[in-house]
Amino acid sequence: MVRFVELAPEGGGPHDEQLRGRRIPRPAWLTRARCLALVAVIVGAFLAGDGTSLVRSAVQPIAAAAPAPAAGYVYADRGHCPLTVSCEVRRARMDLWGSYNQLFPDTDTIGSNLWYAPATGTVYHQELDAIGASGDTIILIQQRISGPEIPFGPTLDRTLRPPHHVLVSARRGPWLVTAALYSSRGARLPVMAALAWVATSPLPG
Repeated sequence: MVRFVELAPEGGGPHDEQLRGRRIPRPAWLTRARCLALVAVIVGAFLAGDGTSLVRSAVQPIAAAAPAPAAGYVYADRGHCPLTVSCEVRRARMDLWGSYNQLFPDTDTIGSNLWYAPATGTVYHQELDAIGASGDTIILIQQRISGPEIPFGPTLDRTLRPPHHVLVSARRGPWLVTAALYSSRGARLPVMAALAWVATSPLPG
């Protein structure tokens, strides 16, 4: 505790009588300084006593929330099957190849794949990739999707500026059927063949 003492000149002075028995007022800045010092002491004692617990409480990991149940199929990055289904991959079905050969005669295939569950025989995804004589790319896809089976299409979406790209799609039962066409060097795209394939290609069981 700090005490302040008023010192009078030796031998007394003209105001000695006024100082005797009179309480000296405390400056306002002194009150604020004492409050700040008290706060500093309390915080310092707390940090010195349990500083590690303070740090731990600030960085405690937040438990990850349980994933919400997903509606329909949830597809993993590793493939085209639901997360809970173990799938295998093989070559696309012959009926898909037949419909492709009939509608896209002047093209060459690049590859194909089919994703299915051996336990049930269910097909989830089927794709065939090809390239045209002018270098245009053709990607034919049949993807099983969940949700209400509301049919639509075929619909056609086209980019406005060259190189032109076309996407033809339709919903047929549980299947989303698409034909993506990518132009190269302004080549004419087989749009009519894509429309026919999306509407009539045989679907996996």
